[in-house]
Amino acid sequence: MQKRKFVAFILLLMFLILQIIFNFVNPRLMSENIITNESSNQYVLTLDLPEQIWFGQSENIIIQLLNDNSQNGSTNEKQNSSDFDSRKIQNFEVDVVLTGAELTPPGISITPIIEGKDIIMNWEIEPTTDQDVIGTIWIYINTFSDVDEAENQRELLFTKNFSINIKNVFGWKIGTIQWVLSLFTLLNIIYLFRSYHLNKSGQTGVFGVRPHAKNTLTANY
Repeated sequence: MQKRKFVAFILLLMFLILQIIFNFVNPRLMSENIITNESSNQYVLTLDLPEQIWFGQSENIIIQLLNDNSQNGSTNEKQNSSDFDSRKIQNFEVDVVLTGAELTPPGISITPIIEGKDIIMNWEIEPTTDQDVIGTIWIYINTFSDVDEAENQRELLFTKNFSINIKNVFGWKIGTIQWVLSLFTLLNIIYLFRSYHLNKSGQTGVFGVRPHAKNTLTANY
């Protein structure tokens, strides 16, 4: 009986440790790039990508375009004013292409570049297989002019290939693994709890079997 309880206790600890491991935050890859477009405007482009994802789990891809005013100073103000006077409109365009995962929202994402405001774009990625996800990011700045169509241009600022490792156990999704671990953890807790109370009440087994009482003989004289 003691040996069974010891094994159940060890299994309970193991299941709890596995639960903690499966709930660790996935490692992420962050990079920062200084970008200058053809108008000499300078930006800080940051990429935040997951390096690993559990199969059946979703993660976020975050791209930010930040104004680097500290580097440009008054030159930026003159250039931005000139762009506004000529009625130029600039859009920030991001195209994320993936193999082996679903991207939300899908397709090309475009947002206008507004002077003095940072751009933060967010996607949700969920692997569709237990194989590594392969992807590419293309980032453009589109410039449109209401004065001269010849000034319209699509400038490639940045491109990056990346790979995301998909973690799995026997090809199971993370939700299934966590459900199985939770079930076995609960069963072990019930077993140990029941064994404790049975021993406390003087029973030797989990099936309610009490120790045999000693037989006493009485003689009639």
